[in-house]
Amino acid sequence: MRSASFDRHDDAPGGITLRQLLAEPSLKLRLVCPGADGAIDRHISWVHPAEILDIAMWSEPGEVLLTTGANFPTESMTAEDDHALLVNARKAVGLPARFASASSAYRQWCDTYVEQLAQAGVVAIGFGVAVKHPTTPMALIDAANHAGLPLFEVPLEIPFSPISKIVSRALTDRHDDVMRQSSLLQRQVLKAAAGGDSVHDVIAITAKLISGWAAYVDASGTVIDISNRTFGKQAQDWAMKLAAKAAEAQSNPGMTTLFGSESDRDYCASVVRDANGSHGRLVGIVVASAAQADRIDMLLRSVTMVAADVMSVIVPQLKLSERHMRRLRSACIGAFAQGNGTAMLPMADELWAEIPQPPLRLICVDGESVAVDRLYAALNSSAESVVGTGRLLFGEYDHRLWMVMGEDCAQTAEGALLTMEDVDFGACDCSSWQSMEYRFPEAVQDLHLRRLNDADRSFSDMSVHELIRPDLAVVYSRELLRPLYRLPKQETEALLATIRELLATSFNVGATAKRLDVHRHTVENRLNKIERLLGLDLGQEASRVRLWIACSFLRQ
Repeated sequence: MRSASFDRHDDAPGGITLRQLLAEPSLKLRLVCPGADGAIDRHISWVHPAEILDIAMWSEPGEVLLTTGANFPTESMTAEDDHALLVNARKAVGLPARFASASSAYRQWCDTYVEQLAQAGVVAIGFGVAVKHPTTPMALIDAANHAGLPLFEVPLEIPFSPISKIVSRALTDRHDDVMRQSSLLQRQVLKAAAGGDSVHDVIAITAKLISGWAAYVDASGTVIDISNRTFGKQAQDWAMKLAAKAAEAQSNPGMTTLFGSESDRDYCASVVRDANGSHGRLVGIVVASAAQADRIDMLLRSVTMVAADVMSVIVPQLKLSERHMRRLRSACIGAFAQGNGTAMLPMADELWAEIPQPPLRLICVDGESVAVDRLYAALNSSAESVVGTGRLLFGEYDHRLWMVMGEDCAQTAEGALLTMEDVDFGACDCSSWQSMEYRFPEAVQDLHLRRLNDADRSFSDMSVHELIRPDLAVVYSRELLRPLYRLPKQETEALLATIRELLATSFNVGATAKRLDVHRHTVENRLNKIERLLGLDLGQEASRVRLWIACSFLRQ
């Protein structure tokens, strides 16, 4: 588990700030770009000397990056290898390798390089001058100014190691206190996770610890829980930013956190992965935000990371429990549909919060699978906020979602369903639990009737394609006609064309031969072959209907 950091109300210094590092006389550091307001007062978590071009992918929040620009092209672009270095540098940060203007391409690369470091939470860039570059490239300084990221120069006579030692010494001095604070934060988050509503409680304690707001967003971008609904859009935006960043950096599993500032607020998003899975699948993202203040950024990162680590354990377990619960609910609803509901009533108390009392209303919901899944999730989270009552049974049966509630609540529930997109419903009254098995077909019939009424049609207007489930019919069609598709393509097409014309002429061989412009003996031979391959006697009406259905649905 990642260690947490300092309490925001603790006035003791937490390690060393950038301002304090710059003030160390023995280092002779020169500040070139001060960054955004308060940027040089941020605390340093580590010093990271590195010359690789995609260093942002490997940087952690709070670090100072030290580089001599050994792999940077010179700003003048006059050296022999500058063009190749610029191509490599641009590719490393995700920019196109080709460019028309070297000067513009150099500046664009600097902007992207610095912006990615700022997004990774880097505190500052320390540039070692006179090793390769006589001074810090002006494009790099401009990029740092634009990103609000501090930039300082390290003179040639100062190695990077004394800088690292000073930061390390300051961190060591605070080590015991940091560990105490970290342990305290972790204990508070873990204590919250042990509650009855673990996800909500973890989000609530996270918001409390940072004196801001926090949210848990699932992998699809849906806000599952948030301490302050006002910030739902911001939570989604930051979660999707991190999800996109993590997807781009699949080769770097360490890309788990995104930090940034916007409108005087600090934001931190941290990945929640399936701790029990073998591939660490992303299941969600914890997003937290607090008003910008002295040292709040490190606290924000620490608490958010701890919360994400805890959620990586509890969320997969909850999802597994939810899948089991969903299957049990489905089995229970199926038992009611099959006449075994009375025996299932004692079990229902363990599957739903409250059980309705007769007289009942049975509601059948059908529609786009995504919309039906969304409705199920909403009912599972808070049925009362969705349909106006928490006293109901709900679950899936026969590819539809079913709800059972008291008649007194049905009007509100049906009104809510009418406002939902991509779902239709049917309903019927049910006087008792014992009679429910006879009501399931009635609810389905009402569902179809409502759909027909919306289109100003009746049952007699329904086509065969509406009477038969298309998914089953297509599978049936492919299975029945499969022997034909094993033949050479030309022969398959000839036999299918013959079948279509036979169906169109009510199996009149002469008329079929005329329409195909072939001899009637040819049609007879083809008909015999079709019967032999498909195992049908097309002299019987039932076999002709089967063939018509197969051809009809394949055309659909």
